[in-house]
Amino acid sequence: MATIKEIAKKAGVGVGTVSRYLNDHPYVSEDKRKKIQAAIDELDYTPSAIATQLRSQSTKNIGVLVSRLANPFFAELFDAIERKLNLYGYQVLVSQTHDDSAAEQRFLDQLKNHQVDGVILASVENHELVRSFAQAYPQKVILLNEENKYRDIQSVTLNHYQATLDALNYLFTQGHRHFVYVTGGNYTVKSHGYSRTKAFQDFTKQHQLSIDPDWLFSQKHTATDGQEIARNLIKNSKNTLPDAIFTNSDEVAIGLIDELQKNNISVPKDIAVIGYDDQPFARFAAVPLTTIRQPISAMLTRPLISY
Repeated sequence: MATIKEIAKKAGVGVGTVSRYLNDHPYVSEDKRKKIQAAIDELDYTPSAIATQLRSQSTKNIGVLVSRLANPFFAELFDAIERKLNLYGYQVLVSQTHDDSAAEQRFLDQLKNHQVDGVILASVENHELVRSFAQAYPQKVILLNEENKYRDIQSVTLNHYQATLDALNYLFTQGHRHFVYVTGGNYTVKSHGYSRTKAFQDFTKQHQLSIDPDWLFSQKHTATDGQEIARNLIKNSKNTLPDAIFTNSDEVAIGLIDELQKNNISVPKDIAVIGYDDQPFARFAAVPLTTIRQPISAMLTRPLISY
């Protein structure tokens, strides 16, 4: 492989001039630029990507953090982000936390270690940690589809609290009073998704509804989880079943509906079920799924990273 020194010799200029040309420095005459480019073409010189990165202090990499890529919503979201950023010449690196704050720390350390130019977090476990990085690296930390507790962090998100409250009030106006709540997070700990849980807690308090602790389900993510929840409700019903189930996942909702119908429980006649995300597969459910739509394409219509 040709070196800068060989390029300089071939072009009849100094090594420093070649270096300035490769870094697009303005103080290189047009005549010398032509000679250097001719030498580059003749010697088939390719600049080192690593050297270029070190000179520009840019990796052209963007890190994206999700809780679980197996979740169809996050898979669709990541696909949309990657397609969008590829248009601007960025490579996209995805990481998963699986609800582990230590994994979140390791992900953010990539920014500190200059492994990525910026990060997009679609899931947050430790808001204080994220805020500290956002303050240390302005305009390089973006929250996407994740609640933002601080005004000094850039974010693009749905108002999950209000969306959840609207869905619950819709069920209430339909006459439902006995609710099951299913979350992918933790019901009592303020981790990701807590704004939805807070909406449920405020809703039940506002309408003075009693909640059976056995009807609260945490860390549920899949259709299999939904089937298990349905079996649990039927097994422990004591002749009393809920009349409405709010889930934070279309996957869970589909599993619930499937298992309830297998046990001759009609949805929505006997039990109403609401999902979250409006995933493409939801339209193929045996019963049309009522769900809260998260508009991925709309969230990505504005620039995510700016420098």
